[in-house]
Amino acid sequence: MLGVGGLLLQSAGTNAVQATKQDSGASASSEAPSVLTAGTLGSHVHALLAAKKAHNAPEFGTRSSPETPLRGETDTVPSCVRQGIGRPESPLASTRGTYEGKDAFLVVLPDPSDPQRVSAYVVTASCVSATPPAPGKVLLTHSYRRD
Repeated sequence: MLGVGGLLLQSAGTNAVQATKQDSGASASSEAPSVLTAGTLGSHVHALLAAKKAHNAPEFGTRSSPETPLRGETDTVPSCVRQGIGRPESPLASTRGTYEGKDAFLVVLPDPSDPQRVSAYVVTASCVSATPPAPGKVLLTHSYRRD
């Protein structure tokens, strides 16, 4: 009797872990453009930072490859967007989405005045195809505590 009960508990625990992995994998692998709003900007910032932190954490038995591009590295943020922000630092994280119906980039940088905070910038993406080239327009900026 105890053996059967132990097997049932072990099976239930394994199914719960698998369901959790499936749920987190589905949300993390979603590539649909994010809809950014002033009200949800903080949750987007924290999710980007958490995803980058999780991606950078080596798993047991694996080796990260320096050739693998990582969302949030400088080369994923077009130069016109960086020019619009006007700060030389490499972003901590970035993503592309929409803000008020406009194609935009969310760029997260260290807060220049407080190491416990980050600065988030939403910048128009229209500068990428602008002729003549022009800096992106900052649509929204806000500072958040690092978690």
